[in-house]
Amino acid sequence: MVIIIILFMWIVSFLSPELTTRRYMLTRLHLGSVFTSNITDMNRYDRHYGHEYDVTNFVDRTTGGSMGTFYLSKFGPFWVVSSVGTAP
Repeated sequence: MVIIIILFMWIVSFLSPELTTRRYMLTRLHLGSVFTSNITDMNRYDRHYGHEYDVTNFVDRTTGGSMGTFYLSKFGPFWVVSSVGTAP
């Protein structure tokens, strides 16, 4: 039963840009960022990368720099993180 619930939650996480971003942080073991980050739609679209989102409190562990820009692409009803980094 627990496995079914976890599988259901995993599938649902692809249906929203915010949940997709939080799932990305969770799979990279940024547990604090999952719960404290604010995710804002920047209302910008890049043909190559997708929809731009600003994310607070997500830091690259190697460099210590902020990774505040997420690009998400939509495939049918599903969202996927296409790129993460900093934006100009």
